[in-house]
Amino acid sequence: MLIIRPILRGRDIKRYGYEFHDLYLINTHNGIKSKGILPIDINDYPAIKRHLDKYWNKISVRDDQGVTPYNLRNCIYTDFFLEQKIVYAELVQSPRFYLDKNGFHISNTGYIMNGKDLDILIKYLNSYTMSYIFKKYYSTGMGERGFRYLKQYLELLPIPKRSISKKLLTINAQNDEEIEKAICEIYCLNSVEENFMFRVNS
Repeated sequence: MLIIRPILRGRDIKRYGYEFHDLYLINTHNGIKSKGILPIDINDYPAIKRHLDKYWNKISVRDDQGVTPYNLRNCIYTDFFLEQKIVYAELVQSPRFYLDKNGFHISNTGYIMNGKDLDILIKYLNSYTMSYIFKKYYSTGMGERGFRYLKQYLELLPIPKRSISKKLLTINAQNDEEIEKAICEIYCLNSVEENFMFRVNS
């Protein structure tokens, strides 16, 4: 496993992208017993140990330490961050989902989801039509414009199967108009509903 990993905060996650601010996590993990992965031995990384020793007074009294003060607390999905996943900001004014293929860690102000058909799901989630539906029927309002992408409500969104959604694969992510039109067709919106969506999103 990589010891030093790049990390994104919620504010760094953008729609189909991100802004990296040279932030890194020292991943001195506590091992994963079920996978036979042992905790990191800090003595194998003398440069990192010297760096952490500068903060010994703080790390030695942590409540969330692992087998030693140098180790992070238990996290069974520490290697999950290396996999392809969708990351997103929870508190937003417009959709901000990014398909991460670079193995970013995510801070506690960003969120992650995995599974199948992420290449299609990302286009649904970033569409203004779906964000309108989510905000209207699922979201907790946050002021006049903001809303909150809570995981338990995101999971309720009715996303069609890949066989129905495959037309989205042929549309470039930057072509908003074509994506919105395709999604309206997939959901069989009538002309009045489709025109309403275009007015809302324009």
